[in-house]
Amino acid sequence: MKRRIIKVGVLVAVFIAALVISSLVINSGTDDEIVDMGAPTRPRISFTVDGTEVNPLFGYVQDMDITAMRDTITPLNPDGSLTMNIEADGNEISDIRYEVYSLDGEDMYTDGEADVPAEGEQAALSIGNILSGDVREAVLKIILTVDEETVSYYTRIASPSDLTTSECLAYALDFHDKAINKEGTEDLESHLEPGEESDNTTYQTVNIHSDVTHVQWGDLSPEIVGNVEWSIKESNTVYTSILAKYQVSCQDENGDTALYNVKEFFRVRFLVDTIYLLDYNRDMEQIFQGTASEFDDNGILFGITSQDDIQYETNRDETIVAFVQERNLWLYNGEADELTEVFSFSDQEGRDMRSRNDQHAVRIISMDDDGNLAFAVYGYMNRGYHEGEVGVGIYYFSVDTNAIEEKAFIPSTKSYAIAADELGKMVYYNHDQSMLYVLADGTLYQIDLDNDEQTTLAEGLTEEQYAVSDDGHLMAYQTTGSSGDSEENTGENSGENNADAGTDTAGSGLCVMNLRSGDTYTIDAGEGETVRPLGFINGDFVFGKARSADAGVTVAGEEISPMYEIEIRNSDNKTEAQYSFEDQGIYTTDILIDGNLLTLNRVVKEGDTYNSTSQEYITNNQEREESAVSLETYATDVKETQVRMTFADGIGNAEPELVKPGQIASREPLTVTLSGGDSGEKFYVYGMGELVAVYDRAGYAVQKANEVSGVVISSNQQYVWERGNRDLVYSTDAAAFGKESGETSLAACERYMEQYEAHQIDLTGCTLDQVLYVINRGCPVIALIDADHAVLLTGYTTTDITYIDPDDGGSHTVGMSTMASQTESSGNVFIGYIR
Repeated sequence: MKRRIIKVGVLVAVFIAALVISSLVINSGTDDEIVDMGAPTRPRISFTVDGTEVNPLFGYVQDMDITAMRDTITPLNPDGSLTMNIEADGNEISDIRYEVYSLDGEDMYTDGEADVPAEGEQAALSIGNILSGDVREAVLKIILTVDEETVSYYTRIASPSDLTTSECLAYALDFHDKAINKEGTEDLESHLEPGEESDNTTYQTVNIHSDVTHVQWGDLSPEIVGNVEWSIKESNTVYTSILAKYQVSCQDENGDTALYNVKEFFRVRFLVDTIYLLDYNRDMEQIFQGTASEFDDNGILFGITSQDDIQYETNRDETIVAFVQERNLWLYNGEADELTEVFSFSDQEGRDMRSRNDQHAVRIISMDDDGNLAFAVYGYMNRGYHEGEVGVGIYYFSVDTNAIEEKAFIPSTKSYAIAADELGKMVYYNHDQSMLYVLADGTLYQIDLDNDEQTTLAEGLTEEQYAVSDDGHLMAYQTTGSSGDSEENTGENSGENNADAGTDTAGSGLCVMNLRSGDTYTIDAGEGETVRPLGFINGDFVFGKARSADAGVTVAGEEISPMYEIEIRNSDNKTEAQYSFEDQGIYTTDILIDGNLLTLNRVVKEGDTYNSTSQEYITNNQEREESAVSLETYATDVKETQVRMTFADGIGNAEPELVKPGQIASREPLTVTLSGGDSGEKFYVYGMGELVAVYDRAGYAVQKANEVSGVVISSNQQYVWERGNRDLVYSTDAAAFGKESGETSLAACERYMEQYEAHQIDLTGCTLDQVLYVINRGCPVIALIDADHAVLLTGYTTTDITYIDPDDGGSHTVGMSTMASQTESSGNVFIGYIR
């Protein structure tokens, strides 16, 4: 008995000593402590539209950029009021204020206060009839005073006149219920458009072209977990776009239950008592939870999910793999038989709706051979120290301490999607050097986190002046000068030399940086030439060379400086290949890199004018190294197509130990404030209820919006284009005009359009049918019907189009197909105007 007591005492002493030593090791050299991230604390609000709760909004603790907050739209009640719901969640709300702004944020239309409702009651906002005439929308900012802190919420508002939001919302709710309950099959089928456009072998994405079996979830029997949250994304006199977000649980053929995040999108038109389903799309993503059923002998089973959305990184021996799935970061160590949930905002136990906010993304920056990870979290911070802020957090996970340390936080006043686009193009953290690199608003920063020192390496960079590798560790940017040997200048200091080089020759060199190793080399241009960074392919750098003597214009009159040669250099700065078509009078404008394939967009020179010509395709000789870890698809009867991370040698244990790290809480987390300005006009494409893409050119944005049945919005929130929202017949009040002496037809059209005081945008690449929307907004559109012949499109019917020809000063009407043929043969060059 005595021996047993002594043995127990020894074990207890050893355990206590281990805890003390572990604590000392974890916290050695710092006053920080290991903490849990904590639960969400900010209140949420929503609105009631004809008895349905819509537009759940999350609170921001800093003032946001009005022009970037267009996620939802809420129609006012007929009397100009709004009914608001508040989920206080234990917070004491002492004051409710609101402000209404123009879409561009320049004007405040009104402001006011509302009474704080009793628990379980709603708040009433008496905004008034401030929306009428040309003001079709505004931005509503609601400010709650919560425990002596202000928290702001944003939504667009719209006048209810001529809107059919309620009818469209009721239809979406009914469609959703019938689909998930497998009811009303014939009714659903009558609104679908089954076709080859949809893949009927998967439940991951189901759309309007899917068969009704997949729309009704097939053999899956989904059970909704929590609430379905409905958001109104667009609402106008023609259609309403609605997005539902929710979670479901489903059992497979083995009786195993999985949890899924679901997004269900509707674009609906209500016209004369008839409902039209214009678009439908449902995505489901299985949430990896690290259970035994998610492993088999071959690897990790992700189930029904999008293969393209899974990011992963392995160490050199491929014994450790880090992966991001549904915004959660995991680390699997096959040798240690451990699975670590490194980072997650979601709260799967309590299923707090605030923790399920998906307005953020996680990206792996780098991983070393031991599994230590540098990663970034972009977007809205659901909980933790930065809850209620938008920005980019840089974190480092240490395997030895099993803890996450925040290295820096870069705040933003933009919405998640815009902030991710502006800050997410290049953020790289080198842990060994404690150096952070950030490209934002055209400015490249190098930040020494140990000394909190910020250095600007380059400013005023446009998208054409830099290139970043897929994983972010390679970057090249155009400089205003260079120094040193362009072939052999490597090492840490050469980047500083290049950044400080002379400014007398704009764009005369390139700086190529390996941010992982710290090595840098420069590439100089020849006399009278410039070099342009184009991208990276399998670690090789691709750039182009252009001569100032080759500068010219496109058929639209746009200045262009095409490249006469494309060169590829390896990581040792040695030339691998060169491509030139100059002997054929052909030059390259830009390139597209897709995997191992380079697509060269080219033009042919005719005098000083360049016209589009055929593309050239180049396959890079250096193949990607074969990996023992890969993503592949497989299928089962119930769940159909699924995704698995396959390990070539299999995995030893299908039930690894699940580990959760703590977070090192710094007393004063380092906040990095960037001073860069606006990087130029952008065009935002919203589709399927979300920001889909951002472009520098309106024409590119329209093409993308057409694919996703979306809208294009300019930087100051002007509507550039909308799918399906125009009159069938429309005519502007433009009067006939002719050329003045020495004037070209294009110059005459541009001179005439000055009276509209509208903003000019390049719609090159759009179809004639697409630019009719711009005319419908009240501004004529310039079209080139020949290389040197511009006309002004002023109106249209279902069959004809009217235009003014400055060459003869007359107004003409031709068939739509005739004009389409002329503009197509001229390269679909259109110049539009918005106001």
